Parts: sequence; C-alpha cells; structure tokens
Amino acid sequence: MLILGLGLMAVGVLGASLEAPVTSVTVYSNQAQVARSGSLTVSGSRRVTFPRLPKNVDTDSIRVEAEGAEVSHVDVRTVKEEAFSHDEARKLIARMEEIDAALARITAERNVHHAQIEALRRVRPSAQSDSEAARAQTPPTTWDAAVSFLVDNVARMEARLRELEAQSATLQKEQQQHKERATTLGKTFGEPGVEVTATLTGKGATKVTLTYLTTGARWYPHYELQFQPETQRMQMAFYGRVSQETGEDWESARLTLSTALPANATELPKLSTWKLGIRERFIPTPRPHEESIQPVPDASNTPSQPTTSAEEMLRAQLLRLAGERGLTQPAASKPQVTAQREQGGMGAIRGTVIDTQSRQTLSDVVVTAIPSSREAEHVTVTDAKGEYLLPRLPSEAYTVRYEREGYKPHARRPIQIRSNRTLRVNAELLPDSLNESVEIVGHPPTIDVGSSTMGVNIDQEFIKRIPGSIQRSMSLTPPPGWRPPTFAPDSPVAVAGGYNLTFTSQHPETLLSNKGERSLPLVSESWPVQVERKIFPALSPNTYLVATLQGPSRNVFPGGDASLFVGADPAGTAMLTTIVPGESFTLPLGIDRAVRSARDVRLVESEKGFISKDEVGTYEVTMEVPNPYPFPLAVSVVDQLPLNQDGKVEVALVRAVPAPQFDKGTGKLQWDVVVPPSSKSTVSFQYTLSRPKGWRLYQKYQN
Repeated sequence: MLILGLGLMAVGVLGASLEAPVTSVTVYSNQAQVARSGSLTVSGSRRVTFPRLPKNVDTDSIRVEAEGAEVSHVDVRTVKEEAFSHDEARKLIARMEEIDAALARITAERNVHHAQIEALRRVRPSAQSDSEAARAQTPPTTWDAAVSFLVDNVARMEARLRELEAQSATLQKEQQQHKERATTLGKTFGEPGVEVTATLTGKGATKVTLTYLTTGARWYPHYELQFQPETQRMQMAFYGRVSQETGEDWESARLTLSTALPANATELPKLSTWKLGIRERFIPTPRPHEESIQPVPDASNTPSQPTTSAEEMLRAQLLRLAGERGLTQPAASKPQVTAQREQGGMGAIRGTVIDTQSRQTLSDVVVTAIPSSREAEHVTVTDAKGEYLLPRLPSEAYTVRYEREGYKPHARRPIQIRSNRTLRVNAELLPDSLNESVEIVGHPPTIDVGSSTMGVNIDQEFIKRIPGSIQRSMSLTPPPGWRPPTFAPDSPVAVAGGYNLTFTSQHPETLLSNKGERSLPLVSESWPVQVERKIFPALSPNTYLVATLQGPSRNVFPGGDASLFVGADPAGTAMLTTIVPGESFTLPLGIDRAVRSARDVRLVESEKGFISKDEVGTYEVTMEVPNPYPFPLAVSVVDQLPLNQDGKVEVALVRAVPAPQFDKGTGKLQWDVVVPPSSKSTVSFQYTLSRPKGWRLYQKYQN
C-alpha cells in the first residue's frame, strides 16, 4: 500500500500535458498577446505542461494564472525538436496504411454479418389452410432442425460481431496513437520552441490560463463608407485587416485589435532647464555622443538547408494520414516579408491623362512622381492612349506632376503609396489658350478637379512623441542595444492620434498562420451627412460631390484607408485621419455624372472716349445647371472674375443673376442654387474690361 501511494504521488508531481487551446488574442501594430486556457482537477500538487509554443515567443512575457489553485512554480525552457527520421516515417506510414486496410476489412465484414442476421431474422413460417396442413404434415424433427439452424447461425454471427468490435476498438486506439506521432513528425522542422511547465497546488476543479507576447502579427484599419442618397446618411463599416505568421493557428478565438504599445519601457521624462532673459550666461555643456547601435543579427535570417523533396513528401503523407490540413512552414521563413510590409514595400501608380475641353486622351505627357523624402524622382511618359504607369514605387507619399507643351502644368498631392497596391490616378490638363486674355489672380477650387482621394502623412517627429519613445534619463533604463520601435505610417499606433483604442471581434474568429490576410468586421454605424455638389464650369463640366460629416461618431476611431461608395457604385478611396467625437471632416465622393453643367461666354467689343480712345470688352457669361433627379438639388456654382494689377486696365462687374457671394480679393464668385426637380437653373454675370486702344492683354495664374 505504501508503494502504491508513492506511485500515485509521483504521478501527481510529474503530471501530464494539458489541453490548452488558444482562446483569445490581442493584436497590436507589430505583435500579439496570446492567451491559452485549459481546465483540470487538482488534488495536492500537480505539474502540467502546456502545448509547445513557437520560438518567436517573448519568454519574459510568459505568465501563468490559475482559478481554483495556486501556481507555485513555472518553468520555461527552450527546446529543439528531434531530427526527422526517414526510417521511422516510412515504418509509421506502412503501419498506418495497414491499420486503415484492416479497419476497412472489419467494416466490410461487419456489414456482411449485419445483412445476414437481418435476413435470418426475417425467416417466418407461412400460414396454411386446414386442407393444406392436413396434406403436408411436417415432422417435429424438421422444425427443430430449422429453428436450431437459425438460432445457431445468428448466435455465431453475433459472437463474430463482438470479436470484430473488440478488434476495431484496439486498432482505432493504435491508430490514434500513430496519428499523434505522425502529427508530431509531420510538423517537426528542427526549429527550437518554448516549453512551459507549471506546478499547481490545491484541490478541486481549476482553470489555468497562459499568456505571452509573440511577434509576426499585425493589423491595419480599413473603412467602407457608403453614401445613401435616398436617406442622406453615410453607412460606416469599420474593419480590421489582420494577418499573422506566428507559427501557431488561432482557431475559434476571441480577437481584440489594439492601437496601444505593449511592453514599452515607461520612465519619467526629465525636463530641461528653461531660461528667459539676458542675465543668463551661455555656458557650453558637454553632451554624450549618441551612437547608433546595430541590432543583433537574427539567427532566424540565416539561410537554412532546403528540405529535400523526399522529406517533404513523407511529411505531407504523415499529415494526410493523421487528418491534418497539411504541412505548415515555420514562422522563421517569413521575417523578410513581414519586415518589408512594416518598413514599406513597393507599390505603383497608373492612370489616364485627358484634355479638359475636348475630353480626348493626351499622349507624350511627362508624368513625374516626387517622393516626400526628396529622394530620386520617378519619370514616365503617357502612351498613344494617354495612359501611364509608374511601377516599383517605395511606400510613402508622392506629389505627381503632369507637364506637356501647350498645357498648364498640373500637380496632385499627396498620393499615398502602399505596399503591393496599384493606385489609379487620372488627371485632366487645361490648354494654355482660353477665351479671356487678362491677368487672373485667384485660388484653386476647394477640391482637386481630378482627384477623389485624400491623404495623411505621419512624420518621424510624431512617432518620437508617442509615449515610450522619449529620450531616457531615469534609472529604469532599457538594456544596452535597445532602440525605440519604428512603425509604418499606416500602422494603428501611427494613425490612432495618441489614443489607446481596442476593438473586439463580434464572433470567435479563426486566423491561420501564413495563410494571408483576413478582414474582420468590428463596428457598423449610420452617420448623418450633408452632401454638397460643387460645380466649376470654367474648369470642368463635371459636378463634384463633397460630404461633410459634423462629428458623426460617439467613439474615437483610428485613421486608415477608406473605400467610398455612392449607393452601390464605387466612388474612389480616401485616407481618414483620427475620428474624434465632435470634430467634422469632409470626404470627396467623386463625380455626379448625371449632372453636367454648360458654360457660354459672349463678347461684345466697343470703344469709348473722345481724345484717347479706350477699348471696352463686355463679357456675358451664362451657366446652366440641370437637375435630372425627382427632388430639389442644392449646388454651389463657382466662377471667377479676372483681376488686374495695372491701373490702366479696369475690370468692373456689371450685374450677376442671382446675386453671388463675391470675394474682391480673389475675384471668386459663388452661387448657392437650389435647382427644381427635373428642371434646370441658369446663372449669369456680366463684366466689362477696359484698356487703352491697341493694348494686347495676357493672363497668368497665381496661387
């Protein structure tokens, strides 16, 4: 009895593996906090081992908590998988195939016996009439032999079925053991892992939770904004684009996406001396020389020997027999891809350039992409169809310039290029020859006539001001070689405006390692919106939609890229900044192609004066705005009155119908018109231009 008691105590101390699947994950900008949970019964002291963790786990972040027992000790060690054995794999495959064949034979034999038993049990003597029974008297011995035949055969077959059931149970148990071994061999790559063992003390049911930080995970905010013209509301859907290469699958886990910076050194900043006035003398103060410390080379980037094709085939066959999804490469093969995404990969810009007046495509237009970092410019020329392509552009903001002889230069900014994305940017160029021949001074329209995108740039100064990235001067200093983390401009920590925001998935989600990106729906809201239609007839007949949202949300949302829709039609993309309750912002919704304006200019020349003659040009400008909709249409019509800087040239506004908003400093004329349903409205103005006789006029634009 004493020996038995000692044996039970030894089993309780040594313990066994604990089934602890991934239950919840918090994804940050460049890492994730994973939580595994499992339940067991503790009686006294019990040692449990969690499932092996991938090698990129931060061992300093490992925590074990228990409900119902006390965690008395935690052991964390790095282990290396055993080498792959071809002989063992072949023997295991052969044995598993034998077991599969044996189970198939047992199943077939069982089906045959079941069919025979059912057939024997359906045997019944038929009822006969008295005359037939009298003529055919069956001896009792015959009936006894028939009944014995039926009973003996059914009993023999049922005994055989019990034998087959026992054989099947034994083979299935062996098959399960071989499947576990096949899974272990199939997923063994010789890469190190992390093994966590905890010692629990207590009595009763216990829930154990293991949490740790791991690299190789990230998420990016994404919006879908759909303007609904019938209700005049904006339907907002907020998504998180999540991907991970951690080396472990997250199955049916609760995902939380956060903009915070976990595990950063948090020391108090030191204020510098602030001196005002002239009595303070300048005293040279030596400062330490800050050297840039190169990070320690990652051993995982060392090129490894490629796996032989025979080994790959054996691994795939083992996993197939074990019922697994397939061979999953370790996370060590992905750092370069992840680093390229976080540091910025390659994108492209393509588009079409057309003439604003003739609406024809323009060839031989010089297109230049100027990066915000002022590095090398990228230049191309449009082809015969007016199309151009700027490939292999590093991820950053660009200014795209369009230049062609006989046309005014045009610039688009900022154009934000993202990794592995091709952005379409079309442009319209204005010809140099116009009806007016005077000097024009004014400002460009509030929206770019060729643009339906918005942008935001996050510079390095903003990243440095994020808490945790300030210069250290207290005693809690980071270890030697530590450097503040850097993030891509579109990462959550960079576009959150300094807010620590968290968003939880609506349902448990499954995200597999090295299986690409998933978009998780997070929030859906309906926002009130005020839509303006702006028309610049002198520049383009198109009508531009601009949505104004007056503090629509009650919650804070991070910035991010947004796909814009008007009804079911796509209207372009935009880059949103941080959305804060109470703050308003505008969104370009593209072009309302159903509303196209028309502009006509009529010129009447005359002379005035007796001695010194002056030439007077009277310009009558008429603009028509149609409304094809069955509801009143509010539009803003913008035009310009030419200005002069020469006292001998006089410009006078004679009349304008209806009365516009007139900015004398810029010459800008704006009419806010409500066009009746299924009708059109006319806006007109007349101005005169007087100059000495014989003078030739020219015009130029100033920003």
